[in-house]
Amino acid sequence: MKFCVLYPFSLRYRKRKLWLVSERGMDARDNGYHMFRYIREHDPSREVYYVIAKDSADRKKVEPFGNVIDYGSIRHYLMFLAADVLISTHIMGFSPNRNFYTTLIKRIPLHGKTVFLQHGIIYSDLRQLYAENTHADLFICGAKQEYDYIRETFGYKHDEVKYTGLARYDNLYDCKLKRQILIMPTWRRKLADMVKRGQSIAGTDYVRRWNGLLNDPRLLKAAEEHEVGIVFYPHYEMQKHIELFSSPSQNVVIADFDHYDVQQLLKESALLITDSSSVHFDFAYMKKPCLYYQFDWQDFLANHYAKGYYDHRTMGFGEVTDDEAELVELVIGYIETDFREKEEYQRRVEAFFTLRDQNNCRRIYEEIIRLERQ
Repeated sequence: MKFCVLYPFSLRYRKRKLWLVSERGMDARDNGYHMFRYIREHDPSREVYYVIAKDSADRKKVEPFGNVIDYGSIRHYLMFLAADVLISTHIMGFSPNRNFYTTLIKRIPLHGKTVFLQHGIIYSDLRQLYAENTHADLFICGAKQEYDYIRETFGYKHDEVKYTGLARYDNLYDCKLKRQILIMPTWRRKLADMVKRGQSIAGTDYVRRWNGLLNDPRLLKAAEEHEVGIVFYPHYEMQKHIELFSSPSQNVVIADFDHYDVQQLLKESALLITDSSSVHFDFAYMKKPCLYYQFDWQDFLANHYAKGYYDHRTMGFGEVTDDEAELVELVIGYIETDFREKEEYQRRVEAFFTLRDQNNCRRIYEEIIRLERQ
């Protein structure tokens, strides 16, 4: 309804050459935030605005740069309808209603050109991100193999897909390491479906296995003896169920979204344990070791994300296991060698990231300028 009522009023904004940036409307800790900060610092005269909720824990991060718009406000609707360039980490993340406008865009094109910054490097066959479903005018990639795969598979015109590196990678330098292990599993669509049906996920294998690791006696003993901290940070979609995870050890922190920043955790941690979260690419970019705990891998491929170009065992940046005891043994090995990355995985990192510098935002900005001028 607001779309129809406000559309005529949005026309007065169109002479201003507006850019709108967001992530999911609730956060500022990803590529959207870093891109917005870059533009405000390097081209302050440009009318670029960041969309974020009034009560977001990240609001204080963007306010010093000015040009902040309340998510879902009348002003948000007007600028969304009028902006020349719409930039976000998630499809329709810049819109007042992601689900509604993702459906609408298939029937009614937006006024502005859309830029997909990405939330993380894509390694799976994500059909929801095919050109026919997103209509993105610029698709940003963070690695060469990912870029080749998307150009060949996702149905975009070749000049719509660009390998620039991800915006947040500019901030992955000057890291002050802690003796800290970060555990970051991704989510499962099956669990989300269970919640929608009113079913409890407390007894699922997913919760049981990750809790098992957080309570593993050998792991907790090694952490205590070597004075190593362990931070468990559930995926954004699992944060609402964070109370399901616990550990008796004072060395273990169950980290919540409001009080912990993902990028800061990635930068300060010495070892990452994940199943297949795309944050392992960020971690490897910093040339730090990763471990993959894939106890439900076949089910994951069948019910969550279909297999793409990437194989963790032959291309990954660390060992892969489905066994908790073996995983703990690997972790202890890394602790005892002071978290030193192995040469085999160093070579894989160098082959995967052919661009590795602090010019990612600049390259993205130049591509957005090119898009705007078309």
